[in-house]
Amino acid sequence: MRNHIAPLITLLLAASLLAGSPVLAGETGWAPADSLVGSRVEETVVTGTKTESTLAETPVRTQLMTRSDIVDVQAASLADACEFTPGLRILNSCQNCNFTTLSILGLEGKYSQVLYDSQPIFSGLALVYGLEQIPSRLIERIEVTKGGGSSLYGPGAVGGVVNVIPHVPHHSATSAAVRVEDMDGTTNHSASFNADVVSHDEVTSATLYGQADQVEAHDFDGDGFSEIGRRKSTSFGTRIQRLLGEDGKLVVDFSRTFEDRRGGDKIDNPPFESEIAEWIRTWRNSLSTSWSQQWNSSFSSQLTLAHAKTDRNTYYGGGGDTAAYGVTDNPLLLGDLQLNYFVGNHIITGGLQHTRDELTDTQPAYDRVTDEIYKNTGVYLQDEWQATEKLVLVPSVRLDKHNILDDAIVSPRLAVRYQAGQDVSVRGSYSSGFLAPQVFDEDLHIAQSNGEAQVIRNAEDLQEESSRSYTLGIEALPPLWGGFGRFELNAFRTELTDAFALTEDLDDPLTDELEFTRINAGEAEIQGVEAAVGWMNERFEMQLGWVLQTAEYDEPQDFDEKAFFRTPESYGVFMGKYKNPEMVDAFLGVRFMGEEKLPHYAGYIADDVLETTPTFMVVDCSVTRRFSLGEDRFSLTLGGKNITNEYQDDFDQGADRDTGYLYGPRFPRTWYTTLGYDF
Repeated sequence: MRNHIAPLITLLLAASLLAGSPVLAGETGWAPADSLVGSRVEETVVTGTKTESTLAETPVRTQLMTRSDIVDVQAASLADACEFTPGLRILNSCQNCNFTTLSILGLEGKYSQVLYDSQPIFSGLALVYGLEQIPSRLIERIEVTKGGGSSLYGPGAVGGVVNVIPHVPHHSATSAAVRVEDMDGTTNHSASFNADVVSHDEVTSATLYGQADQVEAHDFDGDGFSEIGRRKSTSFGTRIQRLLGEDGKLVVDFSRTFEDRRGGDKIDNPPFESEIAEWIRTWRNSLSTSWSQQWNSSFSSQLTLAHAKTDRNTYYGGGGDTAAYGVTDNPLLLGDLQLNYFVGNHIITGGLQHTRDELTDTQPAYDRVTDEIYKNTGVYLQDEWQATEKLVLVPSVRLDKHNILDDAIVSPRLAVRYQAGQDVSVRGSYSSGFLAPQVFDEDLHIAQSNGEAQVIRNAEDLQEESSRSYTLGIEALPPLWGGFGRFELNAFRTELTDAFALTEDLDDPLTDELEFTRINAGEAEIQGVEAAVGWMNERFEMQLGWVLQTAEYDEPQDFDEKAFFRTPESYGVFMGKYKNPEMVDAFLGVRFMGEEKLPHYAGYIADDVLETTPTFMVVDCSVTRRFSLGEDRFSLTLGGKNITNEYQDDFDQGADRDTGYLYGPRFPRTWYTTLGYDF
């Protein structure tokens, strides 16, 4: 831990000196918790249409996780924050290294696109462990658009878009926090800081942030093999913004992340001395620049150029195998030009986007060599048309040419918002999208079962997967009991053609690993309803979101089963808050996880079995007290996650375990203390 904290302390001291300099610093000040009403109803969002609108008025349904929400749930990473967004689920997919995937309304990770400041700069490799590598300290808010983002954001947005919006400073200030937690007897640590600097003329601003996390390995069932792998990570970055005259803006953003993961047995030994081991060391550097210009009252533009490079060294194996090491190299380049034309009741948005994703992945022990270059060029056009005082129509279309597909693919979308009453909105949408038959994030993780590796490969004749998505919903935000109520009901349906599925029927018995092959499995449908109720005023906020759904292939798949695995038919989230800067802030979060079907492969057990998992009710809570000592401001948070210790109780054991047989909450009961410092 000391090696990770020392660089952050150095950066913190440098940032505090910069923030306090007489040339650049403004008044530091300390603001109490924002009004819950103001931060929710009037928040500006951009993800649905790539243009700004308030959350209540956006034509495309968007869900918002504010900075206050992220702090309240004590999220250390993007994965932690997303767990409290209704319809989103974070799945732990490996008992050794805790490889996580994101599911949106029943569609697994490869169907979702994670954006940073509205740009797809996270590659498939970056997201293998990236959901836990994106530190919460850099996130100002998270915007989620479910279903059909493909027409604007390109391939990979079939299930939806999770847009990470970075922090923009408005005054000079510095903050830091340290957290210590006890996870079922194991002690973990986290430290973070953020320094904002704004010049006196407010022309130039900069943010410097850093975060270090250390999670120790945890053996929940005492068999000598970890259920939670050891993870040490350090992230830091800076974002500099300069206004260009009255109508222009230049932003430069840089971040660097390092992470070391180790799971299995004999955690402190070299991996090849273990019976089973997964070790992953990752470096990721990202640099982007964006130039926005309002040329006149009718025309604006934004040009973004970005480069992100992910490198990793790995070991998947054990039993003295010294050849199970691997090396992966993954540079990604992106260029995006967006043009906005304002005329009458129309906002015409058009653009050109090009990505180049190069992947070189070598795993000699499993005879796996991936050397691929994926290039995609897309052009898009959208008309946000205020047809009447109450009706907004948003037709849009995107044309993509992917280098591994023979033909260009057209993806249309139509979104509609109708103001049915003063506080009632009706939204509907249709969209189409596709997934190219490339290497996805889960393909780059090698699971272990029965002492052998499990790898995923694409069939040679794999075709692109096509989708059609439909949504229809009603939302009411009426004044209620001195605050605002929220009532929402949404129906959704996604139809997949040439749907991707995994089969082991093509496994080569002469190889040492079990090979799952991705094939086109025909058609599939995911459909259901999502409901939400809530209420908020200046002090209280309560939100409950619930999903009822089905997800099935048209024809039986593995285990002669049509249903999607790891996809419950019912799940929900509740968040309750109390905000009082003069006393305490309190938070209560509850997550319900319904039954799901999960394959359990032979090794520790005698035969392959399709299990039905139990339900879980996971409860988190915290209390925060703010106080001051002179001009310095402090906060102390005491809390617990999964306080009823709802956790899987039938883990496989030993080297022959099926490490993919995981379900339920990601972590057991955890108590924590966080000390924050604002100056």
